[in-house]
Amino acid sequence: MVLAMPVFHPTLPSHTLLRPGFEMDAHSIARLTELRVNFVWIQYPALESVVKYAHPTLPVEHAAITSVVGRALDHLRQARDVRYAELDFRPYVQAVRDLCSKISQAEGAMVMLHDLVSGESDLAMHSGNVCFLSILLGLKLDQYLISQRKRMQPASARSIDNLGVSALLHDIGVTRLDPRVYEEYVYTGDDTLPAYQAHVRLSYDMLRRRVEATAAAAVLQHHQRYDGHGYPKLRPSENGPRPLRGEEIHVFARIIAVADRYDRLRNPPRGHYFEEFRTPVVSVLKQMQQEARAGVIDPIVFKGLLHVVPAFAPGTVVKLSSNRYAIVSDFNPLFPCCPTVRLLNLPPGKAPRTIEPEDIGEAVDLRHAPTLRVVQAEGHDVSRDFFDAGDPAEFDLRYLTPPAPPAKKPAPKAA
Repeated sequence: MVLAMPVFHPTLPSHTLLRPGFEMDAHSIARLTELRVNFVWIQYPALESVVKYAHPTLPVEHAAITSVVGRALDHLRQARDVRYAELDFRPYVQAVRDLCSKISQAEGAMVMLHDLVSGESDLAMHSGNVCFLSILLGLKLDQYLISQRKRMQPASARSIDNLGVSALLHDIGVTRLDPRVYEEYVYTGDDTLPAYQAHVRLSYDMLRRRVEATAAAAVLQHHQRYDGHGYPKLRPSENGPRPLRGEEIHVFARIIAVADRYDRLRNPPRGHYFEEFRTPVVSVLKQMQQEARAGVIDPIVFKGLLHVVPAFAPGTVVKLSSNRYAIVSDFNPLFPCCPTVRLLNLPPGKAPRTIEPEDIGEAVDLRHAPTLRVVQAEGHDVSRDFFDAGDPAEFDLRYLTPPAPPAKKPAPKAA
């Protein structure tokens, strides 16, 4: 196994451990395992196209930002009273700015190929994932940001530093909850519990006047639903306060809502980010498509999600309806369930234990092979998770006008 990309130190991203061309052996693999390097990129002559989606430092930066917020959460958990005001948020703001800059320079690698594997707490890993994914979405949706922030100059409207800050710290108020409240949420996954919903205002109160107003507002609004059924109630109305809906919700909050929802579906709280508890990406995206159509989340932000989170990540092994295995080599967000794959030259039904270059066969674009579908991915049966666009504009980011959110249904009256 020869390295295709450099390997960086997991806690010191500027330090290169191994360079491209290094031939891996048992000793180097054992040493990388000790350092908690979770994967490396290996040269495969027939799969050079996959490398365009990879960037060697981004997973390391992803882990680093998670460690940053993990330290903040640990500090706040230990300070169970007003001493939380002593926390200086400036280092976290700078860390997010640095991450935004590094991701924006990665060009074609702005795709979320890897889940975060770390020793951090569930809440820290969730915060790091939401931050990383929100930044990817913000960069992909730059034209949408301009259209939604009309009072600003385009360059300012596209700036996503405050988006990253609010995404990283969106759940910081959980540290002010009774631990039993969060434990109940982790066990049930039910965010309708009033005691758990209080974390939104707690997060806002902890951040306002300490971070930019836009970042604090996005934190306050990130549980607002596009159809007006979210929380907390923020807008006055004839019948008392109501949640925000549609474009009343800041676009940063709508982006964080999608990133938050994706990560909670992908990594259910009770699973604590263990591989066996993860929901396949394609299954998550299918459910979120239904939510976008129903008005739960912003449908334009969902389009962005399809462009930065492939339903089947390039470089992964899948099983096809023909009972043959293949490696995903490319993806098209307009046809998320129809990737391009390289068939493996193995007997039907035989799962690969190792893959040699000579095992990699012809390329097949599943858009043009209607009898072939992916039926197994990430070790799960996904045969029922196929989804596609209802019309040509549904997944196309050239169409940025969101439909009006569905009208709220009146509450049923007692007989």
